[in-house]
Amino acid sequence: MLRDIDMKQMQKDPLSPMKQAMAAREFDKAAAIGAKLVRTHPKNVELQLMTSVAELRGTHPRRAFPRLSKLVQSVPASDHHIGMVLQNLIAFARATGDYHSLTTLAEKLHRQNRNQPLFAEYLANVMIEHDKWMSIAPTYSPDLLRAVDLLESIPPNFGRYAQSQHVLAQLYVRVEMVDKALALYEKMVAKTPDDMTLRHNQIAAQALTGKVDPAVCNSLDLIENHNETNTQPYLVVAFLRPQAMPETALPFLEKIHDDTAQHGLHRYNAAFALARTAEVQQDFQTAFGWYQKGHAAHRAMQAYDGIQEASEIDHIIALSEADFASRQAGSPEEILADLAGADDPLSPKPVFIVGLPRSGTTLTERIVGAHSDVYPAGEVGDFARAVAEVVGVGTIAEQMERITPKAARAIRQKYLAAMAGYAPAARMVANKTPANFLRIGQLRKVFPDVPIIHCMRHPLATCLSIYTTPFANPIRFADDLQDLADYYQRYEKIMAAFARTDDTGQIFHLSYEELVADPDTIAPRLLAHCGLDWQAECLEFYRSRQAAKTASLMQVRRPINAESIDKWQRFEPFIGPLAALAGGDDDGGKSSKRRIQAA
Repeated sequence: MLRDIDMKQMQKDPLSPMKQAMAAREFDKAAAIGAKLVRTHPKNVELQLMTSVAELRGTHPRRAFPRLSKLVQSVPASDHHIGMVLQNLIAFARATGDYHSLTTLAEKLHRQNRNQPLFAEYLANVMIEHDKWMSIAPTYSPDLLRAVDLLESIPPNFGRYAQSQHVLAQLYVRVEMVDKALALYEKMVAKTPDDMTLRHNQIAAQALTGKVDPAVCNSLDLIENHNETNTQPYLVVAFLRPQAMPETALPFLEKIHDDTAQHGLHRYNAAFALARTAEVQQDFQTAFGWYQKGHAAHRAMQAYDGIQEASEIDHIIALSEADFASRQAGSPEEILADLAGADDPLSPKPVFIVGLPRSGTTLTERIVGAHSDVYPAGEVGDFARAVAEVVGVGTIAEQMERITPKAARAIRQKYLAAMAGYAPAARMVANKTPANFLRIGQLRKVFPDVPIIHCMRHPLATCLSIYTTPFANPIRFADDLQDLADYYQRYEKIMAAFARTDDTGQIFHLSYEELVADPDTIAPRLLAHCGLDWQAECLEFYRSRQAAKTASLMQVRRPINAESIDKWQRFEPFIGPLAALAGGDDDGGKSSKRRIQAA
């Protein structure tokens, strides 16, 4: 009887077995059923789509591409299935990392359908997707500039015009076309003021590009006049103008944090907004408690493996020491001549500014970047991207092992081309990516001839600033005070190893406290290390109109000051395992510098 019922169901719906396999998450089985059915139903678009979805979610995602490639070229642009086909192609690239095949196909579709805005939009989206897959941080990318042109070419009568404009506004921010981004957001918000996603993106763009007053005003408008339930505007007010936080906001934020059904990021934002509000009110115990709750909410979202992190750092140190021994046995002049043989003498040279987050890297870049010969590129991912494009993705240590002399030359040329893209007329381009301290071993293999500035600050000041800053991408090792203390010690360990193997004096170890105490002495030394003459404008960086995309946004718009040096002491009673980092002395933050340089 049951078999008869099953047979009748199959006759009525031939996709029934496939759907059952999908529901049971037996994706390979579903894909096999679909592939068999497709032979007898080759024109069934829904069957082709279901089969491709099963392949993408199973163990053979590459099998989906030929199917989807044929399908996208046979389904009309006006067909309601086309959107799903295009989405599945992007899902293929995400699953396999094969953006080359997808980009080639998207180029072909655009070339063959130039009168169809859909394919111009799709090619732009593929390029943007590929860029983000290669690097979370912004990079110089001709493809992104082309994506801008493609999106700008889309006519207003296109059915997805509004969505394409949303993407264009975000892309303007990524490629630093700030004025265009803000103008487009203003135009779109005026047209659809109740689109909350659009309003949130506008606020994020304003905050990121240094437009503090509009960011705060728009955030307050959402909070006070639109019954805002997203936590982002509250966080913006709390950290850019905490005195303006409405009293009615606090119970709402507490309710969001206490609701475990809320997304972890909203609970994190709510706790940090409450923490910053309490901190401004000088209630440091309450503030620290909220910071801890915020980190707990984030840790619940994503675990952190400190053991793996420690192993990776030990691996990098071992490789760096082996490379040092190899350099000692060879000829530095010959190594450099081999590396730099293809350099364009007129192209800008790099300078790398590294260190832990909140260690003074932004201030340092502002000083160096104020020099007339230097372009400050900010926190860009071009070096990591060049390494990945040449030797493939992997851990830093794994990539380091793959950097042969030939690979080093290729990485060097890719990176120099990117720097020329940012500022072809500049003499130097500064890359201020703090986490590149982990890549100093890689940098030495590719650029043994360029200056590296290592920024340091009092251990407790650094760690507590990391702990109390709401980064756009929260730092996993900071969610627990012991993990944070352990990571700081590993940072000191790897920097001590790099100092031991710095046979050419490539690294300039810069103390934030020393710079702030005596900028007229330290800043010229800093510039001299970069091969730059002294210019008085370098200490007037705060006059620059260029936005600083950093958690130090407010500080870099004022002259050098010592206000933040001892701010960590307000939380000293609550720091637990961090206390050991101070080394038992109050030496103005020099203990860490001594430990690194004395190694």
